[in-house]
Amino acid sequence: MKNIVNLDLCDGVSFSYINSKKFKTAQISITFFSPLDKCLVSKFALLIGVLSISCKKFKNYRELSRHTEELYGACLDYDISKIGNYQALQLIISGIDDKFTMNNEKNIDKMSDLLCELIFNPLVENDSFESSAISMMKLEISELIDSQFTDKRIWSALRCDQIMLKDEKSGISEYGEKSDLEKIDGKSLFESYKKLLSSSRIKIFAVADTNCDCIVDKFKSYFKNIERKDIFTFSSCPSVVPSEVKEVSERIKVEQCKLVMGFRTPFIEPISDTVSMQVATAILGQLPTSRLFKTVREKLNLCYYCFPIYNSSTGILYVQSGIEQSNAKKTKDEILNQINIMQNSGVSDEELNDAKDYIVQRLNSRNDNISFILEWYIYQYPFLKFETPEQYGERVMKVNKEDILECINSVKLDTVYTLNKED
Repeated sequence: MKNIVNLDLCDGVSFSYINSKKFKTAQISITFFSPLDKCLVSKFALLIGVLSISCKKFKNYRELSRHTEELYGACLDYDISKIGNYQALQLIISGIDDKFTMNNEKNIDKMSDLLCELIFNPLVENDSFESSAISMMKLEISELIDSQFTDKRIWSALRCDQIMLKDEKSGISEYGEKSDLEKIDGKSLFESYKKLLSSSRIKIFAVADTNCDCIVDKFKSYFKNIERKDIFTFSSCPSVVPSEVKEVSERIKVEQCKLVMGFRTPFIEPISDTVSMQVATAILGQLPTSRLFKTVREKLNLCYYCFPIYNSSTGILYVQSGIEQSNAKKTKDEILNQINIMQNSGVSDEELNDAKDYIVQRLNSRNDNISFILEWYIYQYPFLKFETPEQYGERVMKVNKEDILECINSVKLDTVYTLNKED
């Protein structure tokens, strides 16, 4: 990816712009990063939702929707996620690039205007957010929390995470708790708003085929009026060696039992190079030719699915399976056996090359998606990195068998979570 511009707008606020001719649309996002804190996550999650549906200029969702339609049907959305020890709160707007507007209309300028209105001129009276917007978003965030339980694959992974990271910041939910959500009122939300603007680290990103100086100037002018203070410094998650394996089994009404195994590794952004661990994960279970797929699922028929996910921001490797309850122990033992075989025998040239090709091809295919490009760079921001997908792919291709052996020998089982059917 060429033509990347990076600028610091003020203390803790940076702007990046990618000039790309690939897309007919442009996308602008602003992401607020804050340390995960049980006292704040619910307020911040609710806040980003409230900011996305109204402001002083557009006082309700209907007025706001009417305005986005006037911007050639621009799409406005928000997102709540976590990266390592940090909650990431994002407002995103996408719409037609200026090259394709009528009469050279400056659509990107108007899109950035709208983002600034939402962020810097919220619908606040007497230092309090408007109650109907709060009620609407409380319901929506509550439904997001509930939806995690609806999909039992997501729920089982979340429960493994909660058990494994019980006493760690990275184990705090990005949405917070429903009980905390209900306690928030307009005044406390406004206090959270002031804190978010003053002390979070902020990344503004734009992808377009148009000059974006107008965005830079606009945000600079708004941030001049914000007192930035108590800005935190990014730090990595600690590398933890489990002292014992935690095994937890729970029962609920479920059609298919779930097994999730959580492993610790020392490969954590940015203190360690995580590329080799990504390749090792692909060899273990992300391809049709991988160890877990060929043996645990196909040969032994122990599960409906079995795949690993590696989180480079925490260094944790998860292996998720859908199983019959009677096969829980056999599946767990065989997953451990396949890891043990890799640790003792290493991997073949074919396995290594297949895994590297898979990762690079996946990168190349997703690189044609404007949302992926934004996600790619925003994920790197807490690690103070700015690596293109092409550069990452080059590093993937340099991984060797010794690198894989070092990675897989570092894997230590921490937690085994089983979700069983009710009796």
